[in-house]
Amino acid sequence: MCAFCWFLLHMYCTVLYCTVLYCTVLYCTVLYCTILYCTVLYYTVLYCSVLYCTVRYCTVLYCTVLYCTVLYYTVLYCSVLYCTVLYCTVLYCTVLYCPVLYCIVLYCTVQYSTVLYCTVLYCTVLCCTVLYCTVR
Repeated sequence: MCAFCWFLLHMYCTVLYCTVLYCTVLYCTVLYCTILYCTVLYYTVLYCSVLYCTVRYCTVLYCTVLYCTVLYYTVLYCSVLYCTVLYCTVLYCTVLYCPVLYCIVLYCTVQYSTVLYCTVLYCTVLCCTVLYCTVR
C-alpha cells in the first residue's frame, strides 16, 4: 500500500471513529437527559400527588372536626337551654305551690280555730246553762 492510501485509510478510520464516538456521546447524553427529565417529572408528579392527598385529607379532617365542634356546642347549648327551662319550670311550680299550700294551711287553721272556738263557746254556754238551771 502506498502512503497516500494508507493516509486515506487512516483518515477514513479516524473520521469513522470520531463519528461513532460523537454518536455514542450524543446518544448517551440524550439518554441521560431523558432519564433525568423522566425522573424529575416522576418525582414532581409523586410530590404533587402526595401534596394533593395530604391537603385533601387535612381538609376532610378539618371539616370533620369543625362539624363535630359545631355539633358539640349545639348539643351543649340545647342541654343548657333544656336545664334552664326545667329549672325555671320547677321554680315556677314551687313558687305557685307555696302560696297554694299556704292558703290551704291557712284555710285549715281558720276552720280548726272556728270549730274549736264554737266548741268552746258551746261548752261554755252549755255549762253556764246547766249551772244556771241548777242554781235556780
